[in-house]
Amino acid sequence: MKTVLILCGGMLCLTAMQAYAQEAGTSVSAATPETVINSEGPGMSTNSMSGGMAMTHSKTRAEVYQDLVRSQQNGDAQRLNDLFKGGN
Repeated sequence: MKTVLILCGGMLCLTAMQAYAQEAGTSVSAATPETVINSEGPGMSTNSMSGGMAMTHSKTRAEVYQDLVRSQQNGDAQRLNDLFKGGN
């Protein structure tokens, strides 16, 4: 008896899922603006994901090296090493 109930419940769930999938796949919501439907991706933002200003160009090797030297001189590199050195 339990097996029959489980099988009937499973078939009912599969049928409901199939019907819902057919409904959802054929229509686009009327409340969705046309610009959202035709959007190809996020636009350029003025802020990065971390909250800082977004970079408009990538840094050169010399600029990265200067940032490294500057962080070593003002102690930022050592503070980061102390913060992220692990559970030692």
